[in-house]
Amino acid sequence: MTLAEIRTAHTTTLAEAMKANADRTFYAHWPEAPSGKIYGETANDEGLARFQQQLNSPFDRLPSEAASTGNEASPYGFPLGVSYPKISVDDLIARGSAAQTAWQALTPEDRASVLVEALERGAKDFFEIGYATQHTTGQGFVMAFQASGPHAFDRALEAVAMGLSAQSHFAMNVMWTKPMGKISVSIDKSFRVVPKGLNLVIGCSTFPIWNTTPGMFAGLVTGNAVIVKPHPGAVYPIAIVVARVREVLAELGLDPNIVQLAVDTVDAPITLDLVRHPAVRIIDYTGGPHFGTIVEHEAAQHGKIVFTEKAGVNCVVLDSTDDLDRAMDNLAFSLTLYSGQMCTAPQNIFIARDGMKVGSETVSVEAVVEKLREKIDALVFNEKAGPTTLGAVQSTATAARVSEAQGLGLGIVRESASVIQPGFEAARSMSPIVLRTDTSKADIYTKEWFGPISFVIATDSFDQSLNEVTSSIRNHGALSALVYCTDAARSQQAEDAIVNAGAPVSFNFNSYVWVNQSAAFSDFHGAGCNPAGNATFADWSFVTNRYNVVGVRKQA
Repeated sequence: MTLAEIRTAHTTTLAEAMKANADRTFYAHWPEAPSGKIYGETANDEGLARFQQQLNSPFDRLPSEAASTGNEASPYGFPLGVSYPKISVDDLIARGSAAQTAWQALTPEDRASVLVEALERGAKDFFEIGYATQHTTGQGFVMAFQASGPHAFDRALEAVAMGLSAQSHFAMNVMWTKPMGKISVSIDKSFRVVPKGLNLVIGCSTFPIWNTTPGMFAGLVTGNAVIVKPHPGAVYPIAIVVARVREVLAELGLDPNIVQLAVDTVDAPITLDLVRHPAVRIIDYTGGPHFGTIVEHEAAQHGKIVFTEKAGVNCVVLDSTDDLDRAMDNLAFSLTLYSGQMCTAPQNIFIARDGMKVGSETVSVEAVVEKLREKIDALVFNEKAGPTTLGAVQSTATAARVSEAQGLGLGIVRESASVIQPGFEAARSMSPIVLRTDTSKADIYTKEWFGPISFVIATDSFDQSLNEVTSSIRNHGALSALVYCTDAARSQQAEDAIVNAGAPVSFNFNSYVWVNQSAAFSDFHGAGCNPAGNATFADWSFVTNRYNVVGVRKQA
C-alpha cells in the first residue's frame, strides 16, 4: 500500500476514534471476545502454532544482530527459550536519531494513518499475543488475549487519536493580513510540530503491551522515534507489536528504526543507560515505585519529560449496600482476578466496627468478612473459572511476598494456598490471602503489597474510613478507589474527598464491571496527581508534552 492508500483506508477509523475520545461513551474498535466467529475459526489454532514454533528459537521478525539475548520463563513452569537481537545503547540512539527526521517530515494525519495500519495488521496476531502474554505474565489466556490484544490496541488507538486531535487543533498554514489604514500587510505563516526527541518507553512484567502501547504510540504520532525497553521477563508480546510497526514502515520506504526494541537481562540491564543518554528526551515508565522514583529523579536532573505509572495502595470503603451478595461477588472477583497483580487491584478494605448497613439492617463486620471469604472461595474452588481467573504469579518476589504476609501475625480471614492449573503442574499459582486488622497496624497496610494480598481494616466510623483512604492516596498514591454507600450525602462526601485527594473513585459496583478495569476512550487511567504516577492514559498532556510548535513567517 502507498501512503495515500493507507491514509484513505483509515480516515473513518481515526474520525471515529477522535469522536469517541471526545464523547467518552462506549467505543471499541476491536472486539474483546477471543471468538472464532469474529477473528476466524482457525485463528486460535494458528496463533497457538506460531507461539509453539517460536519457543526455543530466535525472534526473526526483528533484524538480526551479531549478538542475542533473552531469558523469559513462563510462570506456568517452563522456559520460553526465545532470543532477541542485542543492540547496544549507542547503536539504538544513533539509529533512532537518524530515523526521526523523515518521520517528523510526515503530516500528523500521515503518521496517524501509518500507525493505524500497523495496529490493524497487529490485530491478526491477537491469538499469538495472547499465548505470549499468558506465558510471560501468568495471566489466564482469555485475560491475556483481551488485555494485550483488543484492550491494549484500543489504548494505542486512543493515544493516536488524541495526538492527531491535538496536532490538528489549529491551522498549520495561514495568510495573515493586518489592516493598517489605507494599506495592509500580509505574512505567510506556517507552524511546524517539532518532536522533543527520542522517546524511551520502559515496560513492565505484568502488562507488557497494555501499559506500553499508550506511550509508544503517543510518542510516534507526535513525530518522535521510539525505543521500547521491555521488562526482561516479558519481551515476546511487545516484540510482536514492534515488529508489525517496523514492517509497515519498511514497506512505505521509511526507516523501520523509527521504532526499536531494546532487550536486556536482569543481570545486565541497560535501562538507566538509556534514561541518562542526552538524546533521550521523553521517558514513559511503568513499574515499581522504587525504580520509578529513580527514573523521575534522573529525568528531572536533565530536563527530560517523564510520564510515570508506578504503584499505589488502592482502597475500598464498605459503608452500605442494597445487596451484600452482589457487592461481595464483585469485590471478590476484583481481589482474585490475575491474583491481584494489577495496578488497580484493591488492597485495603475499610469498614466501621459497627458493621455495614444492608438495606434497612446492619450486618456485623464478622458477617461481612465471612461473606467476602465465601465469595472468594466460591470463585477459587470453581474448577472451570478459578484457575483461569487467578492465572499464575509472574514473579518469585510476589510469591515470597504472600509468604511474608502469612507471617505478619494478623488475623487471617482466608489463607493462601496453591491452585492447580490444568496442564501446567509446575505453575506458580496461589489463591488470595485476606488478613484482618485495625488502624493500629497502619505501618503494615499503608505500603503496597503487590499480589493476591488484601487487608480488612476496622475503623471507628465511616468518617475515619474515608480519612484513612484520602490520607493513603496523598501519601502513598492510588490508581483506583471503590466505595459501597447508599447514602447520598455520604457518597458525595466520599466523592469530593477522594477526587480532591487525587484518585479516581467508583461506587457500588455489583455487576460485570470491576474497579480493576479501565476502558479506553472513556476512562482516564491514572489521575496523574498522586504519588502513584504523573501520567494519564490519555489526556491532552499525555500527547502535547511530547512536541513543540515552532512558527515560520514569510513576507508575502
